[in-house]
Amino acid sequence: MKNNRKVKLNEGLRRGDLDKYVSETFSIDRYSSKMGEDSDIVVLGFTVKDKMPATDLMEFIETGYPFVLDADMSTGEEFGGFYQVFAEIERTDKIGEQIEDLLNGVGQLCNINDWKFTYQKSTKDYEFTVENITEQVPLNRQDYETKILEEKNQDLKDFFDQGMVELNLDQDNTLTFSKPYSGLLETKFVKIGSYENVSKTLPGKLSLDEGSQSQCFFLTKYLGNYEIHKIGEHFLIGNGDKAIVIKKERW
Repeated sequence: MKNNRKVKLNEGLRRGDLDKYVSETFSIDRYSSKMGEDSDIVVLGFTVKDKMPATDLMEFIETGYPFVLDADMSTGEEFGGFYQVFAEIERTDKIGEQIEDLLNGVGQLCNINDWKFTYQKSTKDYEFTVENITEQVPLNRQDYETKILEEKNQDLKDFFDQGMVELNLDQDNTLTFSKPYSGLLETKFVKIGSYENVSKTLPGKLSLDEGSQSQCFFLTKYLGNYEIHKIGEHFLIGNGDKAIVIKKERW
């Protein structure tokens, strides 16, 4: 990354003032936007040690770059006294150059020349270059929605790991299962995540009536030997420490 842009630092901030406080690896699209739809806005997340350096970085980003729609920081500290500082930028084909511009300035504050980034929840690091941003980060709404859909489909395929069904999730969150000699099973996909977190999103008690139990038994025979419960209109399906929620459509 070229670091030749002369940056006017905020009053009270000097080059190197945030040295050792900011991680050289930042995230992209891991956190949701406060300004609009995630498909329209790229969210950068910087990990900063201690509250005051995080505040300084947030104010520097917010006041120094017109293309930054908003800068903010986490309300409380994470483990070890770290905070997240967020920068929201419109998702366009200029995003690579804009991030480069931003990193040039931030890098002078924290003496970082070689940045890395992760995309969404992946832990894989990429060297920051404009070319890598263009390859890894969707530059418009359509590409973002396509990438998200592909990742959701892969997550669902990894979840249903018993090899009994084929599945497909579409843009309308219709999740269709198919199985040889058994026809199609059409459901509405709601959520996937850790069992603990997902189960907390379903208020109410387990449905233990005969009809509900019959539907759970049917799903077990069709999908495989997963933990399946019905809560209201939803089905909670568990596989180890993971879970998904679906609703009945046509089956």
